[in-house]
Amino acid sequence: MAVLGSVMPSLGLFLCLGMLFISASSANDSDSCMSFNEVIPTTGIMASSDVYEDNKVYTIFVPVTYRTNSVVLRALDTNNNSIGFWYRADLTCNNSVVYFLKDTHEGSFSARWRSPSTNVTTVEIQAFAVNVQKMATFSSLKLKKQATITTPSYSTISTSRPTTARILTTTRNLNPTSTPTTTKSLANRIFLSPITDAIQILLVFLTSKLLF
Repeated sequence: MAVLGSVMPSLGLFLCLGMLFISASSANDSDSCMSFNEVIPTTGIMASSDVYEDNKVYTIFVPVTYRTNSVVLRALDTNNNSIGFWYRADLTCNNSVVYFLKDTHEGSFSARWRSPSTNVTTVEIQAFAVNVQKMATFSSLKLKKQATITTPSYSTISTSRPTTARILTTTRNLNPTSTPTTTKSLANRIFLSPITDAIQILLVFLTSKLLF
């Protein structure tokens, strides 16, 4: 029993080390492109367009130096799933790709990425510029789908306004026409009234002369 008790701790330690080794191996196998000794955040990554569109080819520009010997790129959706396709990559892992650089200098490295045809609203492009010592500078940017703006329809307004204008025009044309006619008729009545009375008086006078 004493021997068994002394063996059990050693066996437990062995099992723990074995599980850690398996976990580390699984992590490396999941994405061997992402093995860095140190990662330093930086800025400078750019894209040919910051508006996300389905099934579109983007050019990604990553800042590099003369010490950079490879660039690791990946595109992730909001669920951290790798999406899209990288053109002419030298090495492809589960979630990323690697481009090996030759004769590098201060400036930028460019790669082409095609977005998927699935319904995605936001994509994060991540870039790691790696040197010989496995030190990487990390930069990222997000491509977001542009919101759709609905424009109002003016067909109803444009149809109703001319109708109202025609009604107003007709009303304005009728009023001036009726006013001169009424004025002229009243003037005729005033002018003809004395003449009619004079004729009647003359007829009465002539009739009385003839009778008497």
